Amino acid sequence: MKKKLLAILLAGALSASFIACGNGNKDTDTKPETSESSTESTTDEDSELTENESQPEESPETDTKPETSESSTESTTDEDSELTENESQPEESPETIYETGNSASLKDWTINVTDAQIVDSIAADYGSFEPKEEGNKFIQVFVTVNNDGKQADSFLPSYSIGDDVNAKILYSDGYEFTATNLLGYSNDLHDSTINPLSSQTGEIAFEIPSTVAESTDELLIQFSSGNDTLKFKVR
Repeated sequence: MKKKLLAILLAGALSASFIACGNGNKDTDTKPETSESSTESTTDEDSELTENESQPEESPETDTKPETSESSTESTTDEDSELTENESQPEESPETIYETGNSASLKDWTINVTDAQIVDSIAADYGSFEPKEEGNKFIQVFVTVNNDGKQADSFLPSYSIGDDVNAKILYSDGYEFTATNLLGYSNDLHDSTINPLSSQTGEIAFEIPSTVAESTDELLIQFSSGNDTLKFKVR
């Protein structure tokens, strides 16, 4: 009986041992084969992520500089240059136009236009002066002139050169009328030789068309000496 019992226990122990071994092999076989590859894949992905994180992303190249910036700068520079030039140039003061009865200086002369009148003819000692063109008139300008220089000089010479004084009438938009030399007329100021610190009074005659004479537009007498001018309003 003891031997049988021992044999049964021994057989049971062997059976239990075989079952345990079978279960151990089954657990080993059920382990997924892809675990190692999955781990490797995960490791590779983590490595790539780490590399990507360690390398800063390159921002796309963007040309934000406007194409016209250079031309715009040049334009601004030109405008600034023009403004600087304009600021550096002094503004021209308006030209002075004197009324009759006033005196003004021109080089070595002091000129005073005292009066003016429009006439059909100018009476002289031996007759009268008539306009050359029929229907024209004369404008007589009465002037007193003083020589402020240190030498005798000729006022309104018939043939002027250099700084010699000449006179003309200005009308409307740029019309100019030269003086008429009334030869033999004692009051004509042409070719008047005046000593220094001395004065002379006389007339300057200009022949003008009747349309100018009858107009109400402004008339000026301009005296010139070289580049210098002097203007008086005579109407």
